[in-house]
Amino acid sequence: MINFNEVYYKSVQKEAAAWTQSLSTMLFDLERYEFSDVKIPLSPTIFKRIWPDAIRSKAFHVTDFDGVAKLKRLQGGKKSISAFYNIDDYIIQSGIKTEGGYIVELEGDILVAAPDDISSQPDKTGRRWLVWDTILRVMGGGSKIQKMEKDLENLLIQLIQKHDKTPIEAYRQIPATAWEDLGRKVGGKAKSLIIKDYIDGMEKIMKKYSRPLKSIFTDYTKKRTLDPDEDSGEVAMWDELVVSNFKIQKIHVGPEFAPDFEDEDDIDGFPFQVYDDVGDMVDYINRTVQKIKL
Repeated sequence: MINFNEVYYKSVQKEAAAWTQSLSTMLFDLERYEFSDVKIPLSPTIFKRIWPDAIRSKAFHVTDFDGVAKLKRLQGGKKSISAFYNIDDYIIQSGIKTEGGYIVELEGDILVAAPDDISSQPDKTGRRWLVWDTILRVMGGGSKIQKMEKDLENLLIQLIQKHDKTPIEAYRQIPATAWEDLGRKVGGKAKSLIIKDYIDGMEKIMKKYSRPLKSIFTDYTKKRTLDPDEDSGEVAMWDELVVSNFKIQKIHVGPEFAPDFEDEDDIDGFPFQVYDDVGDMVDYINRTVQKIKL
């Protein structure tokens, strides 16, 4: 019998790389030194206050053997995970943040759904974040919430003005740079207060634009199919959902690991199914996704 308790800590160590960046680093270090890299919180708590009626849907998550134990610990909690409706068979075998080979079927609250990888990034608390540019360009937010960008810029200016003594003229034209400078100047409790103000400010802005944001974040749950790129004809290798408060329903085991479970009745208490061909796993996922009723 495979003992998941024995491998749980190994799982934590293996996947820690995806969860090690501090919130401070994530918020203040803008990768391209541009305002477009400002981070937007995907917090279940914030979403519940802005949109009380959550969209609950079946979804799938790719992981490895060790990762199943970690997901079990996260069930029903506020920490969110990245999931999908559609995925290429290669990704099932190779994995995304893990070694792959296992698909977890689950049901959860959908915070965000998009027809491509949107690179939602978790902080150490399990809260996920999206880059503003991704919402505008990858998720089609452009014309719908373009005005929101000015509110985000004003938020940074207000926070800099509140927590820094630099004259406003020095950063009005380049708030993104001044924001990074502020992050380098302060630390400890002072930085924690800035982060709190940042999150509170973000919630107010998201509430102001709640209607178009809701559409951008969740309309894909109605479609659930991937379209070829107009220029290349290529289809994304997977779509991405950000899911919280989830419950595991079943484990699907790929052909590489199926022989390991010939004498097993369950996987850590969950029903499971093994496959001789990864293509059959994809077919099952596709059939199941198209039957979803929201």
